[in-house]
Amino acid sequence: MDQTMNYADILAQAVREEGKLQPVNGPKIVDVCDQQTGQFLLVAVGWDGRHRVDDILFHAQLADGKITIETDMTEEGFKQTLIEAGVREEDILSVPLRAQRQTSQANPAEQADQVAA
Repeated sequence: MDQTMNYADILAQAVREEGKLQPVNGPKIVDVCDQQTGQFLLVAVGWDGRHRVDDILFHAQLADGKITIETDMTEEGFKQTLIEAGVREEDILSVPLRAQRQTSQANPAEQADQVAA
């Protein structure tokens, strides 16, 4: 089996398993797995009290046989889960947490400026 396809299966299974863990109260956790484009996400959607929630908890991209973890705000973190499932550690790239936080806190106009630069 092609390594990229195997990694896609591993990512999809891990994201779907994590998506089964639903909080008692608060927003619903939704898993999004698109193996054709290599995008894997966990999203929190719904209401937390009076506040609307629409947050990316986990986002990974699969391209050229490598997994890039763009965002990982899960409690346990996905990297070790992926390694235990058979992904080679050298095939996992992670965006530093500080960069993740800066991107998630930037307003849309600032993000558009960053992309345009």
